[in-house]
Amino acid sequence: MNLSSFTPLVLCLLVFTSQALAQAPDNFGNDSGEQIFNNVRIITGDGAVIEQGSILVRAGIILAVGPASRIAIPDGAVSHDLSGKTIIPALVNTHAHLGWEAYGDWGSQYFTEDNLTDHLYRHAYYGVGTIISTGSDEEEVAARVKLEQLRGNIGGARYHLSPGMGSPGGGPNPRFTDDPDYWGVHPVADPEQAVRTVRELAGRGYRIAKIWVDARDERRGAQLKLAPEIYKAVLETALNYDMRIIAHATTLADHKSLVNLGNRRFIHMPYDVEVDDEYLELVQENNVYIVPTLGMVTKREPYYIPAFRDPFFFDQVPPSLIESLNVNYNPAPVIRNAAAEERSARMANNLLKLKDHIILGTDAGAVGDFFGYADHVELELFVRMGMSPAEAIIASTSRSAEAFGLDNVGILQAGKAADFVILDANPLQDIRNTRQIHEVYLRGIKVDREGLQQKWSQ
Repeated sequence: MNLSSFTPLVLCLLVFTSQALAQAPDNFGNDSGEQIFNNVRIITGDGAVIEQGSILVRAGIILAVGPASRIAIPDGAVSHDLSGKTIIPALVNTHAHLGWEAYGDWGSQYFTEDNLTDHLYRHAYYGVGTIISTGSDEEEVAARVKLEQLRGNIGGARYHLSPGMGSPGGGPNPRFTDDPDYWGVHPVADPEQAVRTVRELAGRGYRIAKIWVDARDERRGAQLKLAPEIYKAVLETALNYDMRIIAHATTLADHKSLVNLGNRRFIHMPYDVEVDDEYLELVQENNVYIVPTLGMVTKREPYYIPAFRDPFFFDQVPPSLIESLNVNYNPAPVIRNAAAEERSARMANNLLKLKDHIILGTDAGAVGDFFGYADHVELELFVRMGMSPAEAIIASTSRSAEAFGLDNVGILQAGKAADFVILDANPLQDIRNTRQIHEVYLRGIKVDREGLQQKWSQ
């Protein structure tokens, strides 16, 4: 497909149409037949549990959820007896970087329609029903894939993209910006440019955007943190267009400043110090959502198991990739000193204090993690750092969807999308049971996990 023929106007229409249709029911691959999933434990995503329940589905939409004894099986409905199994909502990942990972290589040259589509299916394989790709997508390619998914020509996880804004020369980590063909972020050098940029993105149909606040671009010499007056202009203008901003910030001082100026979503929690009462009050009063991105910052054995040593990763990649990962593995040293122990304890303490505001995000595609697989690693880390399995599931489903106004996913209720994962074991007993995937349904259609596995493992 030759995207060079798309004019800026056509591209704007593609993005606007795809974002507008994203709020409508998604009927990919559906017919009008009814299905009922019977005699199953249902974890609805908002904290409720139905021990012996049923879910009635038609045309990709949930018609009813409740105790099996109260939901009649319609004539002609396909009935699935799931005795002994558990259903949870499909996961909602609010922070990843699609398109660059090539499962054995990485770079901007891999940001193609085919590779991007592949990443949507990889998330679906692991039970991730919705993915937000933040700030590193080539927007022409992304808009086309998004539109084709909404037309019903592409399945996989529901795809949302969020353009990035930052200081000129700033933004993503050097792994992206050192790529000679990296297309860069939308620069916002002053409040006026920030207002213009947000208006332009809103006019093109975007309803989610990312801002980088920290100054980690020393390899290019900029070293400019996004100034408060600039991100204040971004946040105030975005509010006028119902655009949800998520901020990349890692210090307590930046978090406080951003919340006070209107930001309500963060990639990364404060890592530098333990959060204080003032910050906790700000978070509570303003209903702030925080992606802690634990997997990115805990890659030290024995607390971290690399993917090539985990059987849950093996079955959907070729043996050659496992061998390559093993040969090239250079583990971070295990640091056992007071500073390392203090940092680990601080992260766990901050997570527990913020647990009612935590949402799921992995940063996969940017730091060497693998799509879909990384989501289950993150869930496990939530629990290992003190959250209960029930709290981790809420954080990764309904709350993640709520944070971005994705009203039709993340929860199993009548009128919502039929996006769910059938598990062979109860994750409330052990969060690692989210890995015991029996089947995945997105838009009411079973994901062909076996076919995908055969395709990817060759």
